[in-house]
Amino acid sequence: MGKAQKRTFKEQRYNPLGAPAVQGAATEVQSKDEVPALLKKLASADTNDRVWAAASASNLLVSDDQAIRRMLLANNVISSLIERLSDSVPDVVVQVTGALYNIAAIDQGAAEEICRKNIFTAIQALVPRLAKSIDDIIKQEGRDKNADSAERKLVFVTADNLISILWVLCETVPSSIRQINDMALTPFLVSFFGVADKLPSSLVQTAGQFLYSLTDSTFYARRTLYSQDGAIKTLMGVVQTQQSSPSISADDLAIIQILAGGILANVKPVALSSLTKKYKDNLDGIPAEDIKPWEDLSGILIQVIAQFISFDIHAASTQAATLLKAAVAASTETTADDAETSSDETGKEDVALGRLSSHMNYVQMALELAANIFTDEGASAADAESEESDPSDKNDDTSDSEMEGEDVDNDDDDDKDDNNNDNDGARSTPS
Repeated sequence: MGKAQKRTFKEQRYNPLGAPAVQGAATEVQSKDEVPALLKKLASADTNDRVWAAASASNLLVSDDQAIRRMLLANNVISSLIERLSDSVPDVVVQVTGALYNIAAIDQGAAEEICRKNIFTAIQALVPRLAKSIDDIIKQEGRDKNADSAERKLVFVTADNLISILWVLCETVPSSIRQINDMALTPFLVSFFGVADKLPSSLVQTAGQFLYSLTDSTFYARRTLYSQDGAIKTLMGVVQTQQSSPSISADDLAIIQILAGGILANVKPVALSSLTKKYKDNLDGIPAEDIKPWEDLSGILIQVIAQFISFDIHAASTQAATLLKAAVAASTETTADDAETSSDETGKEDVALGRLSSHMNYVQMALELAANIFTDEGASAADAESEESDPSDKNDDTSDSEMEGEDVDNDDDDDKDDNNNDNDGARSTPS
């Protein structure tokens, strides 16, 4: 039986956290002579200049004028932005990560250049700072309800942007997977699931989508995740959660559970192979406490998926049409006097459309995960029935687990040559 083709979503997403806008940031340039001057401000000693330059670069890189984008790229904007990832000012870093994500998400050539410029070293240096900031925020929130929400938002948006950059590169530039695996990010990514009720749900979902994509792409990532202390227990705990907390909606919890379940489904063959090897000399087989969570995983996921996919497609399409009409009307009615107000209204409609699109993407992912679960279960049942009906099979001592073990061993051998570029197969993914 063939499996449903796995699908991850790397389209240019709206940012539900809302990266802070910078007043007066450039949205166009009048001549190519303005570009070097703009980029020069990225290295200015003045913080406000650096923030303005990064925000302007972000705006211009996603503008409809491709000539502006080409001018920026020709003037080495990517290197200039990557250098500023080490900036000590959070307002600069959040704008820089947003700019890099924007260009990577819409321009394949730029994504490849970002890899060639070795963004991975800069990101790896930034991750410990972000992890500490998030940990401090969680600890402070328990003590001080009046903690600076603007400061927290900067940290969360920066983390979301940073993970999104790596997610896009993982999906669009296969050669980047080696460097991404070498960064050993699984503890950082799994940590978001452990405190999902204390973080913006969208941030946890971004981390989940990236980890899902990474474990789907390489055996190395699956093996690393399975070997990480506490990782499987954390993800299993999320999947088995019975009810949402006051700080997380039922829909958001379901999405996070589906992502955790999808990651576990990716890792499951490695887990079963490892358990089979570990207890191969045990006359009683694999202990129930070790195997039962994996046996129960499919059933639990099907229950979560069944609740989540009760989605009214007709109502969603009607809502989308209404939002599009409102956005077009707001854009058409824009005048010089009310341009800012109209832009705000259009932005709200874009966010609503983005949220609706994301939800529908997750519904599709849930359906595909369900299809794979049923395919696996059906294949197992068919194999069992075939073995019972064919006496000759009874003389064959090779079990599915042992075959999986052989596959894992082969993968281990392959890993000696290139353990990080172990792509399992092409997937159809939107931009």
